[in-house]
Amino acid sequence: MGRAHVSTHQSVGGRYRLVEITRRETNSVRWYADDLRTGRPCLVTRIGLPEEPDGAAHRAPARVLRTTESVARLCPGRIATVVDALDEDGSLWTVTAWIDGTPLGEVLAEQGTLNYVRAARIALELLDVLDAAHAEGITHGELSPGQVFVREGGPVVVTGYGLAGSTTAPRLTAPSYAAPEQARDERAGPAADLWALGALLYTMLEGRPPFRDRGRPEATLKGVDRLPLRTPVRAGPLARVVQGLLRKDPRERLTRQVVREVLTRVLSEDSGAVAEAVPSPRLRGGPALALRCADRRWGGRTT
Repeated sequence: MGRAHVSTHQSVGGRYRLVEITRRETNSVRWYADDLRTGRPCLVTRIGLPEEPDGAAHRAPARVLRTTESVARLCPGRIATVVDALDEDGSLWTVTAWIDGTPLGEVLAEQGTLNYVRAARIALELLDVLDAAHAEGITHGELSPGQVFVREGGPVVVTGYGLAGSTTAPRLTAPSYAAPEQARDERAGPAADLWALGALLYTMLEGRPPFRDRGRPEATLKGVDRLPLRTPVRAGPLARVVQGLLRKDPRERLTRQVVREVLTRVLSEDSGAVAEAVPSPRLRGGPALALRCADRRWGGRTT
């Protein structure tokens, strides 16, 4: 990611003055902005909305506000506060209170890769948010490095809730992080978030997403669905959990319980136990088998 100063007096909703571009992803641009009414800084994100005959896209702002508020109650301090959302000029504009953190994409642009302990810590913090949301039937569906803010003095902050399902598009932003079922335009559930968690882990460890952006969303989504996964080479003790999360069939992905156990073990620096606990991709049997393997190795304990 690169920061780019822009000379503009453009305002959104007659209230938010765009000052500086801070993040670009496919179909998404984020600005540092000033709230002209309160004088406070904020983050404004523009996402292009598809043209839909039933006008479903125009309901996106209300969905973003409603879903974000619901998840924020479940995870205080872990979800970015959306103060406004507007449908303007064919785009969805979301206004987020200033976040004291750095987007994960920017961290990776500066550092290239993260060591597996730091990657595991970020992933475990994300899993906490996903667990709370999934328990209430809420799927994120748009996780990417631009939706995760890393903070020095606290856990990560997540943005982007409410985007998935606000239109009929399979994925609004960052299609290279879409799950295969999203790429096939099927209903996305919690398993899609687990895929995205695996894709984020892969990116943190390997320095590139598991499936590259091919310029056009439809081409990228086709690659996600049809191309084989490039074997991770820098993931260390997290290699098998990454591969387990990135299984094409959502029924075969690792369960949240197994992922949590593995990540916790990595943070305890018990890498030998991690390698034995996660089944290799060639084993069949899906998440149930993975959980049984972990139970045998660690006496049925969960974290």
